Amino acid sequence: MGRKAKNDGGAATREEPESHTWEVIRSLVTSEAEATKLLEMYYWTREPGIVELIRAYLNLPDRTQRHVSDFLLKNRPQSIASAIDQQGRLLLSIKDAQQRGQGRSNTGA
Repeated sequence: MGRKAKNDGGAATREEPESHTWEVIRSLVTSEAEATKLLEMYYWTREPGIVELIRAYLNLPDRTQRHVSDFLLKNRPQSIASAIDQQGRLLLSIKDAQQRGQGRSNTGA
């Protein structure tokens, strides 16, 4: 159960041994982590599809991760619309932009 890490070619490889995973779990369970954060992490893992979503995000190229993160953190949208353009790029826009007084915000990923 090692973490996938990208090599220089961008492909994912397993580099971290299973023992490292147990080290992380041990540190979370000990006093190094606040109980509320640990509980919140547990509830997040219970959301249907969240693990697959996190894995898909982590497998994105670094530049694309930054674009998606910037879009979400800058706008903090309540609802997002998506479309694919003719070049195959994902376009995101804020559905609630008019309610919040913002213009349409797109990002190509």
